[in-house]
This record gives sequence, structure tokens and C-alpha cells, in this order.
Amino acid sequence: MSAPIFDPETGEIRNADGDKPPVVQAMSLDDARAALVRKHGVAVGTDDPVLMLVTLHQGFVADYEAMLRRHDNAIQGFLGATGEACAEAVENVLASLKDKTVKASLDQAFALVERQEQAMGRFRAMLGRHRLVHLILTLVSVASCGLTVGILRSVLR
Repeated sequence: MSAPIFDPETGEIRNADGDKPPVVQAMSLDDARAALVRKHGVAVGTDDPVLMLVTLHQGFVADYEAMLRRHDNAIQGFLGATGEACAEAVENVLASLKDKTVKASLDQAFALVERQEQAMGRFRAMLGRHRLVHLILTLVSVASCGLTVGILRSVLR
């Protein structure tokens, strides 16, 4: 026989195989009197002290079960409130982590943009130097072409 376990999803007691344990019904007074007749051959009247004790015991058990139900409801309420508080705390932590993650990502993106801006500044400066060298070389080439054309004209005349 498997030991009963608590199912946290439903709040029910279940056997290890997943079935609910059977509900035990309390014996009624008539059932108790019939059992005494069957087992012992003794008929017991309704005013018998033993049956009165059984009645008192059944009343005690009913009161005890009602108290257990109240306690179960109180525990479920407490666990529900505690669970909700824990869930809210976890959501707050996750939101904080998300905010920190987003901030860190933005900081990284801004740092990357700043590094790219510095690299572009260096690239522009290098392009400016190349343009100047290109302009000087172009002027030297045009001047040398002009000089060559001038020399060829004078030689050809």
C-alpha cells in the first residue's frame, strides 16, 4: 500500500499512484447496534451507555473535522497570501533585473556609439590628409603636364 502524498496544485491528499484515498464513512448508531448483534449476538437498546459514548465520540469527531477544515482554510489563506507576496517579490526582482539589464545594454550601446564616433573622427582626419596629398599630387601632375606640353611646343616649333 502506498503512503498518501500532498498534491500542491490541487491541495488534495492523494496516493502515490495519483488516486484519491478512499473516504471513510463514520459508522452510524444503527450500524453499530447491528454489528454488535452480528458479532456478539447481543441486542443493545438506544439508551445503552456504550452507544451514548459512541454518540459523544461521533460528535467529538465531527467537531474535530470542522476544526481541521477551519485550520485547512486558514492555512490555505496564509499560504495563498504568502505565495502572492512571494510572486510579487519575484516579479519586482525580475522587473529590477530587466531594468538593470536594459540599462546595461543601453550603456553598452552608447559606449559602442561613442567608440564608433571616435573611429569616424580619426577616419575623417585621415581622409582629409589623403585629400590634401591627392590635391598636391594632382597639381604636380597638371603642372608637369603643362610643362611637358610647353616644352614639346617649343621643341616642335
